[in-house]
Amino acid sequence: MNSWFKMLNIVCFVLLIAFGNTISGQAWNSARLSILSGGNIPFNFNSLERFKNGITITDGTKLGISLATNNITGHDLTGFILNFRSFNNQTVLQGDSYTLPLSTIRVVAGNAIGLESGHSEGRQDLSADWTALFTYENLSWTDLTWTNDQLNISYDCGISVSAGGNGSLLGEEPDYYQVEIEFELIPTGSGF
Repeated sequence: MNSWFKMLNIVCFVLLIAFGNTISGQAWNSARLSILSGGNIPFNFNSLERFKNGITITDGTKLGISLATNNITGHDLTGFILNFRSFNNQTVLQGDSYTLPLSTIRVVAGNAIGLESGHSEGRQDLSADWTALFTYENLSWTDLTWTNDQLNISYDCGISVSAGGNGSLLGEEPDYYQVEIEFELIPTGSGF
């Protein structure tokens, strides 16, 4: 390895939020999001090839979706929306000395099992604002369980514009960058 070459590391930490109507003592709908694998996603730019072409981590995180109705009138479940953003509205990928734009990282969600009729929103830039990644609707509702209903989350970073990405990291300062990514599960239907 040449002496001019230094390593750039970007690490994503995955956090979860699930919204439902669960109130102590009340039998309302419930929602839960579970990290089954991939809570820490490292991008190690340790070769010229990776700097030029970027890194794609396919199925880096697996999420289990649990969503249950308790048949309370006016609170009917029809599906969910999975959103994501940087945790606490972080506005940049923070390094020890330098920063990179959040849009350096792109995220996509896809069905792993049980959510075939869902819709992926495609690759989305990481931002400080909530962004939809995946929507699911089932008008004849059947409860979802994390063991049977799962999503794969894939990531890319530093993909060149000519290859369909947001830009190569060639020329960026070497540093240890990190960001926390927050996922939010929002039930849909009447009463939500």
